[in-house]
Amino acid sequence: MQCKDIPTEPILDFIGRAGRFCTLFEGTEMPCVRDAMPPGTPEKVAYAKMRSLIRKGLVDGCVCGCRGDFELTARGHNAIQREPEEITVPTFGY
Repeated sequence: MQCKDIPTEPILDFIGRAGRFCTLFEGTEMPCVRDAMPPGTPEKVAYAKMRSLIRKGLVDGCVCGCRGDFELTARGHNAIQREPEEITVPTFGY
């Protein structure tokens, strides 16, 4: 699996719906953004996807492991401000 195999829109939508912060670490009280990724996504690939979204200016946060939290930027909010039928959210069997 590669970073490009993980769709962006479900991640942005998940973070937007979750509120202020999401994390990559499961087992915390914050919503885990990995829940918006395909099951079995390797940690390394999940980090790469989040780094990519940060570079594109869609998400702000930290992927070095110190914080591991993410929030949408203004550009990220604008990216998901579409008609609901335009956003495809895969269920990944949930």
